[in-house]
Amino acid sequence: MKKRPILFLLLLTVIVFTVSAGGQQAASSFSWSLALQNVKSGDTVPFSASVQSRTGEEFRLVINPKEACFCYVVAESPGNEVGVVYAGPLHGGETWYSPVMALTEPEGSEYLYIVVSLQEQKNLAQRISALGNGSSSTGMRVVLNEVFRLRSDASRFQEYPEKPVLMGGADRGASEKNQSVEFSGVEFSGLETYVKTISIEH
Repeated sequence: MKKRPILFLLLLTVIVFTVSAGGQQAASSFSWSLALQNVKSGDTVPFSASVQSRTGEEFRLVINPKEACFCYVVAESPGNEVGVVYAGPLHGGETWYSPVMALTEPEGSEYLYIVVSLQEQKNLAQRISALGNGSSSTGMRVVLNEVFRLRSDASRFQEYPEKPVLMGGADRGASEKNQSVEFSGVEFSGLETYVKTISIEH
């Protein structure tokens, strides 16, 4: 008769631990959407494969996080020059637009590395901050290596779900009044850190 209370207590402990772990996992994941827009045409461009473009075209990223998070966008040119497009927090439910990025000479492969995370990536932030003090080739490589490390760590987990989604935003064209538009984007969910690479050939 004494075994039943012990067994019941053990079972209750397992249930409480499972519910608690499940709650922690749900709290550490979030959803966000990403679109790549051709500035001249206003169209959104599929980026599941390498984007085929030409020199002179202009693009911008459109990101819409459902929760507050941190975002880091690093660009690598065909000449292996590395630049930071954005590094900082994003507000949940607010659409973020990158500056316009033009494809210039030399021709080749442009890479955009997008890191989105619930928590600040302190190592990456420190390397970006150091890069701001002087854009040496060594400093640029250190930033890129940290992005690659984060991408490698993220790839160890199960592939995060992604699905097509319409993203609400504003048309930031030449007109003075921003008109409400919808972008054809991709929604990601299920992890607390994502690293997405977009390659553009020109």
